[in-house]
Amino acid sequence: MNHKLITTIYILCSSYITPLQAAEMTELDCMVKPEMYVELSSPVDGVLESVLVETSDLVQKGQVLAKLEASVETAQVNLSKQEASVIDTIEGKKVESEFSKRNKDRFDQLYEKHVGSLAEDDKANTEANLTRLALSKAINDKKTAELKLKLATAQLEQKSIKSPITGIVIERYAMPGETVKNRPIMKLAQIDPLRVELVAPAALFGQITKGMSAEIHPEKPANQTYQSTVTIVDKLIDPASGSFTVRLALPNPDDKLIGGVNCIARFNFPSALPIANIKKTATEPSIVDTARAP
Repeated sequence: MNHKLITTIYILCSSYITPLQAAEMTELDCMVKPEMYVELSSPVDGVLESVLVETSDLVQKGQVLAKLEASVETAQVNLSKQEASVIDTIEGKKVESEFSKRNKDRFDQLYEKHVGSLAEDDKANTEANLTRLALSKAINDKKTAELKLKLATAQLEQKSIKSPITGIVIERYAMPGETVKNRPIMKLAQIDPLRVELVAPAALFGQITKGMSAEIHPEKPANQTYQSTVTIVDKLIDPASGSFTVRLALPNPDDKLIGGVNCIARFNFPSALPIANIKKTATEPSIVDTARAP
């Protein structure tokens, strides 16, 4: 078989064995939103003493954002601290208990040797038992005082309103001097990560899966591309619209991205390019023709 025949067979076989691969780009309209909104309120009733943040301020999780009037709770904490820190009573009871025990042991020995009387030995034993009970009561009283301090401290902490998320202040509803009973104090939004929501056609159902990546092109900032990850894919297709919803997480550690803007989400779906039909030309004879060639 000549060299031309071998070359032609190799080209034809390679075309059928290894199809070319390509990535199919799909673009879908989407919306960038805050991950969550929180209307912050107080767990207890009271009068607002101060608000420590303004609208658009960045806040951290656990940061104190507002305080209620708490003079009574502060006084109760100070009193409980004083009660819990008193150790003189316990130390005194320990000394008395140790002395009574030594005294009891001495009278026990004297009574066993028939030197001391039964009445004196009984009195020493009774005093030892009483001092032991007094020491136990002092220890229990201290534990109770410590528990009261924890309760008073918890009640005081409820007067400080802390942020449950890291985000920004969207709106303030209450001002110092106003009551917070049955009303929110402010509204917060979590902006890292941001949430991307889109509606995908039913033809893509099963192709968009949780954990896959997508490029996000927001309106603002313009001409920027960000990577996001699919977090939720609707498991049902809406028969009326022939679509399903998808949610993605968009990291925003530098707070450069803005919530509430439109965007384009681009997905890459790998697919095989169709194999082109190989036609016989004057310069490319078929295998049969080549085999017949002299």
